[in-house]
Parts: sequence; structure tokens; C-alpha cells
Amino acid sequence: MILKNFLPPFIVAFGIALFVLTMQILWVYVDDIMGKGVSIWMLIEFIFYLSISLVPMAMSIAMLLASVMSMGALAEKYELSAMKSAGISLERIMRPLIILAIGMAGLSFIFSNYLSPFSNLKFKSRLHDIRTQKPALSLEESVFNYDFKGFVIRIGEKAEDKVHLKDVLIINHGAGTGESSEIIAKKGQMYTTDDQRYFVMKLEDGWRYAEPSKYKNPKKKYPLVRTKFSSWRKIFDLSEFQIDPTDEDRFKSHQSMLNVGQLLVAIDSLKAKKARKLHSLKSISKDYYNYALTQAIKNKQSETTKKLLDKRRKQQGLKETKVLNQLAYNSDTIQYFAQTFPKLKRNSVLAKAKSSLARLESSAARAVSSQEGIDKKLRLFWFELLSKFNLAFACIVFLFIGAPMGAIIRKGGFGYPLLVAIAFFIVFIMFTMVGKKMVTEGELNVWVAAFLGSMILLPVGFYLTRQAMRDSKLFQF
Repeated sequence: MILKNFLPPFIVAFGIALFVLTMQILWVYVDDIMGKGVSIWMLIEFIFYLSISLVPMAMSIAMLLASVMSMGALAEKYELSAMKSAGISLERIMRPLIILAIGMAGLSFIFSNYLSPFSNLKFKSRLHDIRTQKPALSLEESVFNYDFKGFVIRIGEKAEDKVHLKDVLIINHGAGTGESSEIIAKKGQMYTTDDQRYFVMKLEDGWRYAEPSKYKNPKKKYPLVRTKFSSWRKIFDLSEFQIDPTDEDRFKSHQSMLNVGQLLVAIDSLKAKKARKLHSLKSISKDYYNYALTQAIKNKQSETTKKLLDKRRKQQGLKETKVLNQLAYNSDTIQYFAQTFPKLKRNSVLAKAKSSLARLESSAARAVSSQEGIDKKLRLFWFELLSKFNLAFACIVFLFIGAPMGAIIRKGGFGYPLLVAIAFFIVFIMFTMVGKKMVTEGELNVWVAAFLGSMILLPVGFYLTRQAMRDSKLFQF
């Protein structure tokens, strides 16, 4: 009986929640869709993939709303009181709903892990296709139209049939060739071919003015060509107005397009990349920080060079040149390190030191920026992975909020229970968004942030369940 009262409102609530969530997100992209000539089938496909990605969230809302409605209806008709008076505890009454909630949590995880990444990939690729698509061709009266690349079209007047035209002007900019022309016609017709591939303007009684390119020979003068015609057919290719499918591989690396297994692989790859960059930075900067090792290598190289020079001198019978020793300096008169070098070399030594410091500082800044980018990606990947479990766990949490709340308020239907469900869901969404924002900025642990909404509402669910099992009011002051 409990499941019989629960399933109808759950199905209705799921449909309403999915519709509202889909329309809410679709309204954000309405400016990108309108005026692009999107076919009805592509729009249906676009909405379908968007709806599939929102199923886990809609299931959690439906679980909350249906539990409040079903238990509230039982309490309002005193059926819940009759069961309690017969010795059936609230825990036993809720047991079928708990089993159902666990099953719904598993189904929610399946959607989040397998179907949502695929639907997100399709949705994002279709959205990219629509966003990059030109607006649909629209020729208005007395308005210059720039839809065709390299052409400007103006129509003075259109007949009621939207086919016959008067006072037509077509300007051809030459598409980078330097040649330009203008076509002026008193009347004409416009139509598309049967295969919808070409747009045709059949013009009558007009002139064509053509100016040859001056870039071929700037010193030579070219005449203006004027041609009178009784009929002129101008054909435009409509392929640039057709939506071409985007290569979906360019979106597959985004965290919302990956399942748990792929996210774990991506996280391992990012960790390996971070380790490689640290190792590379260490090998680059060790010469700057390990002076003793650097000097030992230089001394060894200089000794090898010295032996080769001595060997060549002996072969050529040359005498060894004397090396001028650096004059000793008094350490009591030294005020800064540069004074330990000869005066003639101090400027060059300082220049080399500044150059080395600038290179080291630039390398460190690039390394820090790279590491911060990798760390941010790691946090987002972990958040996306844990969010799949969070939405599944939310189905169970919302049951322990909705069922006891319905038993306490004793109201069924879509009135008061709907307000209660919306209030709790807003709290859940708000803390989930706050958690994601703090994870992005690195201000909160990703495990805490991913489950922040559920962690906030879980104690509330325990409190409401305890109050309902004791037949207590919501608050007792």
C-alpha cells in the first residue's frame, strides 16, 4: 500500500521536475538558438540530450516531493495513525520506501556514470554547432543584408507573395580579390532550389557595374565596365547556412563527459604530468641552488681542458704561459659581495647574475602557474567524480527528510508539500554550488565540498525522522 501511494506522485513529480529543469537551462541558451534556422528534429534532439543529463537531479527532487506527498496524504486521512495504533512503527512503514530509495540511488548513479557523460557530449557538441552557425537568411525591405560572405544585398520592396521584388541592389566585394561589382535591377524574383542547396535571384531590366582589380598592376589604369541586361540570374550557395556536425573528440576530455573509470584515468594522468613537471623544474633549477656541485663539474671540465692544452703545447714545443693570480683583498674592507671580484669584471658578473636570476624567476613563475592549473583541474575532476555519488546519495537523504516531514505536517497534494520540497531542494542546490565554487578556488577539501549539500541535510533528516517516530511536533520550545 505504501508503494502504491508513493509511485504515482513520484512519476508525476519526476516529469514535472525534469520539465522545469530542462526549461530552466534551455532558457539560458534561447538567444543562441533563435534565428539560426534550427530544424524541429534537431531541436528535439537537443532537448532530449539535455533532459537525459538532468535525470539524476530530477530523481532526487521527485523522491523528496513524492515522499512528502504520499506520507502527508496517509497522515491527513489518519491511515498512518491507524497503522501506528495497530503496532506498526514508522520505521517499518518506511521500510519499502527505503528499499526503493536505495534502488533509485543505484539507478541515479547509473545515469550519472554512463548516460549523462554521453548526453553531455552530444548536448555540448550540438550547442557548439548552433552557436557557430550563421543566422537564417532573412531579406527585409530597405535593409542591407550581409549574410552571404563578400556580398551585400538590399531589396527596395517585396510583393505579398514574398517572391517578386522591386529595386534590387547586389554589391560584390570580390572576397579578397580586389575586384568589386554592383548589380542594380528594377525588378526580379527570389527562390531556393528544390534540394535547398542554392538561393537564386532572377533579376530583370538592370545594369552591372564592374571595377577590375588594381592590385595586379597598380600603375596601369583600368576602365569601369558597365553592362546592361534584360535578365540576370545570380546564384548563392546555401551551404554556409547549414549546420555541420562538430568533431566530438574535441569535447571528450572535459570532466562532465567522462565516467568514473575515465575520470580516475584522467586524474592519474594529471598526477603523472604534475610529477614530470616538478622533476623537470628540479633538473633545471638545481644548477642555481647547488653551487658546490656546479663548481665541481666546472672544475673537472677546466682540468680536462687544461690537460689537452698542455698536451698540445708540448707537441708544438711551446712554453706554458703564466697565469696572473688575483690580488688578495682585505676582508675587513669588503662591504658587499661584488667587491671580491676585480673591478673590470664586476659589471659583467652583476649582469650575468641578474640574467640568471631573471631566468630562474621566469621559470619559477611558469612552474607555479602550470602547477596551479593542474591542481585546479584535479580538483574539478575529483568534484565531478564525487558528485555522481552525491546525487545518488541525495535520493536517500531526501527520503528521510520528505517522509517524516509529510507525517508531521499531515498534508498531501501539491500545495504545502511542494513548498516544503522546494525549500529543502534550494538549500541542497545552494550548498552544492557553494562547494563547487570553493573547490575551484582551492578553499575547501574536495570530499567535503562534493557532499556539502547532503552533509548539511542529513542531520536534518535524522532530526525529522526522530520527531516523526515520537509523534512530536516539528519544533518544541
